[in-house]
Parts: sequence; structure tokens; C-alpha cells
Amino acid sequence: MNRSNLLALLFIPLLIAGCGSPRVAGRPDAVMERNAAAARSAYAAGAMENADVFYHKALDRARLADQSADIARLAYNLAVCRAQARKYEEALALLDEAEFESDGCFPEAVLLRAEIIRHLGRADEAAAVVQSGLEMLNDQKEKGGLMRAQMRLFLADLACARGAGRAALQQLDQVDARALKSSGAVIQAKAALTRGRALQLEQRFNEAAAAFDRSAAFYQQARQYADMAAALQCSGRACAAADKRGEALNRHYRAARSMFLSGDRAGARTSLERAEELAGAADDRKMLKAIARLEEEMRGEADREISPLK
Repeated sequence: MNRSNLLALLFIPLLIAGCGSPRVAGRPDAVMERNAAAARSAYAAGAMENADVFYHKALDRARLADQSADIARLAYNLAVCRAQARKYEEALALLDEAEFESDGCFPEAVLLRAEIIRHLGRADEAAAVVQSGLEMLNDQKEKGGLMRAQMRLFLADLACARGAGRAALQQLDQVDARALKSSGAVIQAKAALTRGRALQLEQRFNEAAAAFDRSAAFYQQARQYADMAAALQCSGRACAAADKRGEALNRHYRAARSMFLSGDRAGARTSLERAEELAGAADDRKMLKAIARLEEEMRGEADREISPLK
């Protein structure tokens, strides 16, 4: 999966957050909730700048009303928007506010903080932040399972990044299977992808290919088609390493088709070239024809992009 997309996939605005309680229990402030609802709609539509504007308005209203729980929730949600805009220092400041207003008991904020710190190139610090989050969750039985699973996944991903496949598998093996199953398709896809990477590092290529296939299936279920295509490409490489050339051909062709249509021309070309090599070696006439059709479509698209204006 593309690292730049990780924030978009794993972090979404919250309706409630943290362990703190509001100072005054009363009816929700109408202005705050109206802006928060507008922000959620904008976020869901991918209009991040609008989501940022409305979350900021809602947060200011919560500050005005002196509502701790709402301040924590909305500061976190605004931090998600700022992080996706790569305004990392602003996002970290908002997370400071969210954790302060929730008495430091806000595991989602801990995980987002760690992801931002990793994006800033401080992997060891990010790992330490997540370890502190795991300690925080020891007393949170109701919520701990899902958040603990995501934190273990984060640590496994860090281990893969430094080439430590065995350490990554150790983290993944500590994930509660029931919590993971209840987490939704995207997180399950990410878990399967990370397991595939770890298995590949350990040169367990058959198992890696199966894990990448599971990841692709989950991403397909979630309609995250670009990530699905990337997982298929990973599966193709693992199948080739396991000398399963027919399966490798299948995965690379499927990856190339989806990558092309999702706009990843370089990735599509890489998989298509590999598929053509495998199909040629196997003298698979049907697949060679399918590859030729896709190549023709890709050339036609490229020609349309460079055609001069009349």
C-alpha cells in the first residue's frame, strides 16, 4: 500500500472520543453540531479543505461552550484533516489539545500522533509512542481490543520497514483475531498486506502470496481499488518467487488492468511487462491476446494525453 495513503485509510473523524467527561451535561450546542455535520459530509465527499473549515468552526464553538469531550473529539477530527494535508506540526498541536481535554486517555490520538511522527522520519519515536498507547489500553477492556490490534499492526508495519520480518510476525500474532475481524475491511486488508510483507521478508513466498491475495480481496470489498491492485502486484511477485508462474501471470495481469484504470501508469506498465514475459514463456496465446488489448488501450490513452490542441 502507498504509505502516503495510510492516514486516509486508517484515520477517520470520530463522533465520540477519549475517556474524559464533559464539564456540563446538557443538550448539544446546535451551532457546533451543525458545523460538525457539515464537516463530516465534506470529509466523506473528499472535500478536505471544506472539512477543515467546518471542523475548525465546530471546535471553536466547543471551546466557547467549555465542553471538554467535544473539544477533544473535534480537535482530533481537525488533526486528521491537517495530517492528510501534510500540515503535521499543526496536527500535532491539535492532538496535544485533544489529549489534554480527555485527560490523556485518547488511544486514537496516540495512534495518529505515532503515524505523523513516522511520516516525519522518526520511526523509533513513533514506536515508543505506540508502546505507551498499548500500556494505556491495559485498563480499557471495552475499547482495548480494536485499538490494541491497530497499534500492533502499526508496530508490525514499522518492523517490515526495517526488514525485520520475524519481529513483524510476532506483533501480528499478538493481534486479537476477534477484534481484527470486527475492525472492517480496510484494516483487515492492511493486516493481511503487512503479514504478506513479513512473510516475504522471511522468504515464505507461498504464504506471502496467500496473504497478499487476502489483502486484495479485502480492499476489493472496501472498494479501495488502487490498493487492491497494489496487493495483487505484491501477490504476483510472491507467486513468481515461489515458482508459481501461472498464478504470477494472473495476478500481474489483473494488477496492470486495475492500476491503469486507477491512474497508476508506471505500476501498470511494470506488471504488464512482467505478465507479458510470463505469458510468452508459457506460450499462453489467450493471455497474450488479452495483454495486447490492454497495451493497445494504454497506448491509446497516452496518445490522447499528448495530442496537440487544435
